[in-house]
Amino acid sequence: MKQTPSFIIVGFFMAGLLVVAGCDKSTSPSTTGSLSFSTRYSSAQAPAPSMLAMSKLSGTAAVDSVRITRARLVLKDIKFKSAVDSMNYKSGPMVIELSLTSATQTLAVQGVPFADYSRIEFDVHRTQPSEISGMSAADQAAFTDFLAGQVYSIIIEGTVYRTGQSDTSFVYRSKVDAQQKYDLVPALSVTENNNQANVTLLLSSGSWFTGPAGLVDPTDPNNEGVIDENLKATIRVFKDNNKDGSKDNI
Repeated sequence: MKQTPSFIIVGFFMAGLLVVAGCDKSTSPSTTGSLSFSTRYSSAQAPAPSMLAMSKLSGTAAVDSVRITRARLVLKDIKFKSAVDSMNYKSGPMVIELSLTSATQTLAVQGVPFADYSRIEFDVHRTQPSEISGMSAADQAAFTDFLAGQVYSIIIEGTVYRTGQSDTSFVYRSKVDAQQKYDLVPALSVTENNNQANVTLLLSSGSWFTGPAGLVDPTDPNNEGVIDENLKATIRVFKDNNKDGSKDNI
């Protein structure tokens, strides 16, 4: 009987292994989905801070209205937490320029493990020059205004209107540097059957320059304390899978 050469037998054996390996790769289930992080600006009122913070308000000339023309802030160390783990979504600082049209903006999309994320944490952050030294020149340029003079975390530009007085342009620079923590109710679920999810950070400006007696003057340094408390109190974060800028109920 004629024998089959051994190298042909080896070839058939190796081909079988490749077929099996290929099948395993194509049928292995995914364990990750995608999570997008969005922002939305609103000119509506938001919950006011405590009256203790309001009591620090300085008495100033009456302000009839405040028009906001630009708003930016710096976030860092965005984390999503599940019952069993904490996931770093973005570690480095990022500048967010709010769209004053109230359109929802998607800032980042990242792969994440399947989980029910019930908490988000991030820092409203005063960025130091050393933190952006490794960035490209174009990316560093976005931080220029935040590093001018002192170090800032939020910059708001606009105009103050007073009856019988000339309009006054202003640039409000906040030194807020605080970790923000929000429970996501309902939880943000990323699963094999629901592998795309979105969370929206909403900033409502209607309460930024308010006090117990009405509007306050953003050009008066004595009002920085209450304005900064307003800024922190008017941030909300929620599950928003359809990206309409409103909280999902389910």
